[in-house]
Amino acid sequence: MHHNNSTTSRQWRGPSLRDDLAALFDALPDDELIEALEATRWTGRPGYPIRVMWRTFVVSYYLGIVHDTDLIRALHANPLLAEACGVDWPDGVPSKFAYCRFRKKLAVFSDLVGNILARCVEALKDALPDFGQTVAVDATDMKAWANGLHHETDPDAGTGAKTKSAGTWYWYGYKVHLAVDAESELPIWFQVTAANVNDGKRLPAVLHESKSRYGWFQPMHVLADKGYDSRECFRVVGEEIGAIPVIDIQTRRAGRARDSRECEAYPVITPDGVRYRCERLPYDPKCGRFGKCPLLPIFVDSPLNQAPAPYFEQYSPFPYGSREWKLLYNKRVSVERVFSRLKGYRKLDALRTRRTPKVWLHVAMSVIAMNAGALARVQMGNLSEIRACTRRAA
Repeated sequence: MHHNNSTTSRQWRGPSLRDDLAALFDALPDDELIEALEATRWTGRPGYPIRVMWRTFVVSYYLGIVHDTDLIRALHANPLLAEACGVDWPDGVPSKFAYCRFRKKLAVFSDLVGNILARCVEALKDALPDFGQTVAVDATDMKAWANGLHHETDPDAGTGAKTKSAGTWYWYGYKVHLAVDAESELPIWFQVTAANVNDGKRLPAVLHESKSRYGWFQPMHVLADKGYDSRECFRVVGEEIGAIPVIDIQTRRAGRARDSRECEAYPVITPDGVRYRCERLPYDPKCGRFGKCPLLPIFVDSPLNQAPAPYFEQYSPFPYGSREWKLLYNKRVSVERVFSRLKGYRKLDALRTRRTPKVWLHVAMSVIAMNAGALARVQMGNLSEIRACTRRAA
């Protein structure tokens, strides 16, 4: 993906840069991580300050600076940026070898990095009461920093495939499986797998890990596209998570061929008002409307009432394809917007490391940069800008 350097560079300018980064660092619950990293310095030369290394590392994701050399160049060229990160400019700017060693050390403390993300999400939940009520889940591709013809360069990666209108597209790398809050369009939790792992098999894992990390995680709706259409996904969402699965289904399931025939349901006056009867057998293949029948909730005295619902409607109070279903499903696009922002502004697709632990760290830093930036805006009272990835011009 092409990165617009002119757009990124504009984020480094302006009198409010220092204030923005100060708010970002204040929002980061990183004391435990920094203390643990400091404890590793028990011998040898002290090197660059841990807090400086961490803050400049965070800034590289927050400003979308892809290469370590570009970050070093930006710190040398912009005293405001260096000062905001605590760099004793210009002699205190870390070297590219320091960042290489720091990244390797940081991967060992992945649990503490994950705790930073979890605490950011907890703070967002406290500030946004409806956070996590409607959750959208999806996966995106991430190319490995390796030669796809020589898999030994990154043996943890895999070959994935996507079928689009122009044909099938293949890539060698990873998948990021992400659960986001559909209203605020902010990440909740993620998992990283090889690219050849099926999307549907990871939905239960992402939801269960979110539930284990957050005591409040009890969504009302879980949204996903037809890549997650399976009985197990519907069962996990409906029974184990206790939410309504709003998941699209494969065309081969929804588009069952039926003969066209006029609807035979007719109104009946009952003590509860007007209801309908239909004398057709449950799931009569001759009924062209049954799968999306708008009268299903108000049938009386009909064998349809005793028929078991299809698996994709067993855990839903409204039928698949109904108006209520569509209104909720349309919010699924929120997770695609999150992926777009992570790739366009938080360098999610600019992978410059190999093996799963370091790839996980890369994704975590991208998500932390997004959530910490949103949390900083929340703490400053800018609730209307929590989705913004760039600062507005002064």
